[in-house]
Amino acid sequence: MRLRLFGVLCMPLLLMAMAFPAYSGKRHADVFANERKAEVLYMEALVKRVEGDNASFFDLIERAYRLDPDNSIIAYYYGYALLMFEDQPVSKVREGLRLMRKHFEKHPDDFYENYLYALVCNQTGNKDEAIAVWEKLISLDRGKIQLYPLLADGYAGKGDFKKAIAAYDSLERSEGRSSAISVRKISYMLALNDTAAVLSEGRSLLKEAPNNFSYNMLMGDVFMQLSDTDSAMVYYDKAQKIEPDNGYVYLSKANVYINEGDSLNYEREITAAAVNKNLDVDVKIRILTNYIRQCIEENDSSARVDNMFKIVIEQHPHESGILKLYCDYLTFKHDYVNAAEQLSYALDINPTDVKSWERLMWLYIYVDEPQKAIDAGEKALTYNPDELSVYQIMAVAYYNKEDYKKSLEVYQQLLDKNASFHTVNESDIYSGMAEVYNKLGETEKSFSYYEKAIELSPNNYLALNNYAYSLCISGGDLEKAERMSRTAVDADPENVSFLDTYAWICFLKRDYKQALEYIERAMSENGDEEPSAEMFEHYGDILFMNGDPEGALREWKKALELNPDSELLKRKVKNKTYFYE
Repeated sequence: MRLRLFGVLCMPLLLMAMAFPAYSGKRHADVFANERKAEVLYMEALVKRVEGDNASFFDLIERAYRLDPDNSIIAYYYGYALLMFEDQPVSKVREGLRLMRKHFEKHPDDFYENYLYALVCNQTGNKDEAIAVWEKLISLDRGKIQLYPLLADGYAGKGDFKKAIAAYDSLERSEGRSSAISVRKISYMLALNDTAAVLSEGRSLLKEAPNNFSYNMLMGDVFMQLSDTDSAMVYYDKAQKIEPDNGYVYLSKANVYINEGDSLNYEREITAAAVNKNLDVDVKIRILTNYIRQCIEENDSSARVDNMFKIVIEQHPHESGILKLYCDYLTFKHDYVNAAEQLSYALDINPTDVKSWERLMWLYIYVDEPQKAIDAGEKALTYNPDELSVYQIMAVAYYNKEDYKKSLEVYQQLLDKNASFHTVNESDIYSGMAEVYNKLGETEKSFSYYEKAIELSPNNYLALNNYAYSLCISGGDLEKAERMSRTAVDADPENVSFLDTYAWICFLKRDYKQALEYIERAMSENGDEEPSAEMFEHYGDILFMNGDPEGALREWKKALELNPDSELLKRKVKNKTYFYE
């Protein structure tokens, strides 16, 4: 049971409650003394609740209730207190609701307490009780207009849309007509499939104010709901004549065109909406997000999206959300350098966004700029000194920079800090350290750290794969390597690195046919990304042993282009035959 919302809702209500007297009677002296003590504790409890000290509030109100359980307002707030904390047993929830209801029955005219009680009932699934309370409160004071939408939603939640419409009719009589009220009523009419009522509601609004922009837009939306795009466009056009610079018209017309499959006109309208100066930033972000999604589905990476972003960024240069979205799009286009640039601009605006710092660091690592990743990490830590994932990425960056000593230092820092915070998987830390020791040529130490990583997390598939590959290249236990690699491949059969490792183990075990099967799977899963020199070389070696020397030469040449300093590759290409070190 999670009821955090109530604390926010009722803070002003508790202030109001402090103005109400406690309900107590006079009995003998000891009882009277307890009642007075209870009242004092009750007032102190409410002060603590307003201050946000929930623990003290609970303690004080519980003590007050124990002293005077017959005081219904104290019992009410004790009942509320039982509902404040997460994961309460059902018995406590029921007791809390019972005590709050008891006060409602005795004092139905206590608006603020009973308003809160109804909200609690609604939140805990007691919909019928919530409706009953709202109905009672309205019957006592029909001027409490904030209750009508709640009551309408309560009716709608039970599927009683006619009563929901009637509730809004009552609000309309009190407040007057508005497009916001009509929108809610129309949604309920649509739920009843009452098309005539829907059209009547929209037309009656227009009759009162035919040149009202919102009413014409609403009528257009109604016809869109009814799949009558021609009629919808008529009203959108009218709305556009009334307010020609309103970006929401362009957005609505774009929806018409996309429904009709008219991509040319859709493109025009959605672009006009995105660059419209009067459209809210959040709406623009939603437009751009949907537009990017469509471009991705169509595999379209043309310049028009970049142009749209440039215009929008010029209009809103300080909106980090737009810059982050542009980073997403550039990442989709594999333009990682410019993606990192846009994300760095976003971080200039909001430097406390730790997730964006982490993403920027990975982008720098991906474009082989480890020092920039380290610099970004150091900046990130000035804003978020306890964000251990930043240390983890920095350790990787130092590894890629071939500063293995510093990489180990950062990993050790991470290990020490993680002992207190436990926010990073310790198995991953040991696995990373194992890779560093492997690069330093300390094979036994590397293997011991891999063993620690796997002991802590037997399903650390990256550690299993890397340990397996380390065993291969060091002439270690191939049977053990195969078991670990097989586990990793079974868990993630599309992982290129895992497939390459398993292929190479098969090769070393002279199972060349199976090696070819797995290396070809690895090459196909690599997609648009260029394989590493090592993978090209593996592929060439495996092709050679499968009787395809020409294919082998082709792959060795690709490997040599990526790794021109390899003497072994030079020999293979020159002699057109397989060599091993």
